[in-house]
Amino acid sequence: MAGARSSKEETERRVFTIQGWIINGVPDYLILKNICNQFQNKYGNYISRRQAKELLKKAYTEWQKDEEATIEQKRIMRIAELKQDIRNMKESYKGTPQGMSVINSIKKEITKLEGLYIPKVSVLRGDKENPLFPDSFEFTEEKQKRLDALLEKASKLNV
Repeated sequence: MAGARSSKEETERRVFTIQGWIINGVPDYLILKNICNQFQNKYGNYISRRQAKELLKKAYTEWQKDEEATIEQKRIMRIAELKQDIRNMKESYKGTPQGMSVINSIKKEITKLEGLYIPKVSVLRGDKENPLFPDSFEFTEEKQKRLDALLEKASKLNV
């Protein structure tokens, strides 16, 4: 006999809850235990271990779809995760010097992800008129000729 199916909204809510546990770093065996102890079908019975494994599998599958998100979406997700880390800290730890140090390092990481810091640019060559920046990798004819000359010179030295 087929069991009672939960609605699509209920399944999505459960998957979302499970993904929250995954983000918080709860081990899979505890997630399965929580699923079996917290989620009930429409008849009031707790769901089975097999159903719990299916929900966990679905949560990971949905998570992988999120992982294929764009860089901007990943940045937003990471910022939310860092803010959640601050909220999850114990209040007694937040007031200590070590806690403040951790909070400041998390806030610094958040501001880096938000792009509030000016990125450092390294100049590889000290020529004031024509500096070479690591972002510009244009391979011109002049550079090709110079490379060929250096390779020819090196081959003559090795012979």
